[in-house]
Amino acid sequence: MNYCPVCCEKEFKILGNPKPNVIAQQIITEEYKIVECINCHTYFVHPRINFTKMEWESLYNTEYFSQQSQWLLKKRTTELKTRFDNAQKYFTNSKEIAFLDIGTGEGKALIEGYRRGWKVMGIDIVDNRIEEAKSIEIKFLKTNFLEQEIQENSFDFIYCDSVIEHVLNPFDYLLKIKKLLKVGGILYIGVPNEDSLFNFIRKLIFTLIYRSGISEKLKPFDSPYHVVGFNKESLNFLINKTGLKIVFFRNFGRKLDFLSYPFFKKGFWISLIFLFPIEVLGNLLKRDVYFEVYLQKNK
Repeated sequence: MNYCPVCCEKEFKILGNPKPNVIAQQIITEEYKIVECINCHTYFVHPRINFTKMEWESLYNTEYFSQQSQWLLKKRTTELKTRFDNAQKYFTNSKEIAFLDIGTGEGKALIEGYRRGWKVMGIDIVDNRIEEAKSIEIKFLKTNFLEQEIQENSFDFIYCDSVIEHVLNPFDYLLKIKKLLKVGGILYIGVPNEDSLFNFIRKLIFTLIYRSGISEKLKPFDSPYHVVGFNKESLNFLINKTGLKIVFFRNFGRKLDFLSYPFFKKGFWISLIFLFPIEVLGNLLKRDVYFEVYLQKNK
């Protein structure tokens, strides 16, 4: 890719090298760099990643969803319900809700939509749904979203959490999503903030341990496999380009993550002593780790 996947400009700044895991090392045939677009400040991988569908699937295996503690499961369930409740405040249609989950993952959003009595559909390039999500009566498509024909103006609510940072062409994704939404329909987007304080600290650490050649932005060849990244400026640029209206936008982070580890485990103390202070300071400086946006199609 010799141009930005958001604004299509060709000028960029090289930030460093990505660090691949063992599986990616066996697939990579190019010398990739993490770069920043000079125009809109989107972060992306140069040149364009040329993996096949099977190679992508080998990266996105079931290990992508790591073991989760009961505290974290409960926390994420509460967050999901809150997101859906917030979305419903903006619905113009209060009758039968047509819901689409893009990047289904384990299928938790499908389950929540089904419990609310919505007409539910999910789509993902792999099927990592838990058994409960497979047992309910919903339509699931294991395919590439951009390649799948779906009727336009069909959905009241589309959920797209932690997805567009995984795709090589985020603008094309949002443009298609806009076409699928009914007028007045709501799109939820959740993406990491690549300009978070946490990433700034990572960069300092890389420099101190003489690994400054590794970019703190993105992890395209290791979990969580982010190939495009955003800050507040580039995310707003992307949204404005689609013509969708922002009805809610916030930068946030999940606090108290150390509680997701058992008290006697090393992860508890690392998270409490090192990560928790960064999370608190990041919140105060408005440089938290995540963005969430509710968008509406007006025409």
